[in-house]
Amino acid sequence: MNKRYKQKEIKKCLQNNKVTLAGLIETRVKENNTRTTINNIAAGWNCLNNYKDAVNGRIWIIWDDSWYEVKLITSATQMIHCYIQERSKGFQFHLTVVYGFNTIEQRKSLWSDMIQIGQNVNHPWIIVGDFNAMLSPKDRLAGVPVNENEIKDFSNCVKVMGLNEVQWKGNYYTWNNKQSGNKRISRRIDRAFGNEDWMDKWGHVILEYGNPGVSDHSPMHLILHQTYQQEKGKDSMKMVWNKLKALQHVLKQLNNREFKYINKQIEEARNELAEVQNQLSNQAKDDLIGKEKEILTKLEKWSMLEENALRQKARAMWIKLGDANNKYFS
Repeated sequence: MNKRYKQKEIKKCLQNNKVTLAGLIETRVKENNTRTTINNIAAGWNCLNNYKDAVNGRIWIIWDDSWYEVKLITSATQMIHCYIQERSKGFQFHLTVVYGFNTIEQRKSLWSDMIQIGQNVNHPWIIVGDFNAMLSPKDRLAGVPVNENEIKDFSNCVKVMGLNEVQWKGNYYTWNNKQSGNKRISRRIDRAFGNEDWMDKWGHVILEYGNPGVSDHSPMHLILHQTYQQEKGKDSMKMVWNKLKALQHVLKQLNNREFKYINKQIEEARNELAEVQNQLSNQAKDDLIGKEKEILTKLEKWSMLEENALRQKARAMWIKLGDANNKYFS
């Protein structure tokens, strides 16, 4: 993170994803350069770090103070644990950002620290970061096969604490060594876990793994939407309304993400199809025939999505105008 171009890319990532709270690991920034670096990434944001526990502060938590109140609870060489309260809606949770050491023996203190912390947490709790450990034999692609000793401590910690992995989407492998050919190794070492309270409140939230960009790790992006819990004595219809209202923003984002570029995708598929068919007219190779079938399938998919989107918009317009009782229905 000392290089200016990396700071610019991190800043762009935060801005593009509208991030207001972030955990950064493996910073390698000297303590006296902390404020300058943060201002280059997110000017005016606050920062928690673990310089008192580790040389060059292995972990940062940075946030926009207008959005969150953040209080440090404890820190160690491999993690920072804090309490967070969102200012506008007031929801609260605990956050632990992890950057595990490279060896099995060094990581043992991380597992014991996490188990100890878990005994005193009475809020939704999310634990996220680079654990530098794996949970399954398939978590390393190429290189030396994963053995039981590499898995058991991490697996036992998750089991003892009663954690569940947060729903996610994106590439399975979250880190690679940037090598080529037979030397390239990929691993799944970056994860997010929630306790029971977290899963009750935000179990529906999906974490997204992005492309690594300038890093060798995939960034993890999580958007929280508060779920409304049923309270005793509350009107049942009001609670249904609140839940539907809470879904509005989620559905709007889903609509934008899935349908925004439909027309573009259709046009691209048409152009690809024309190009392949032009080649087929000269020579009917098997690979071109296969490619034509793939493009036709893609074109059909996007055309159906376009049709469904238009049908939904028409239905929404009908409902809106009908509810207004205007001349549209006279």
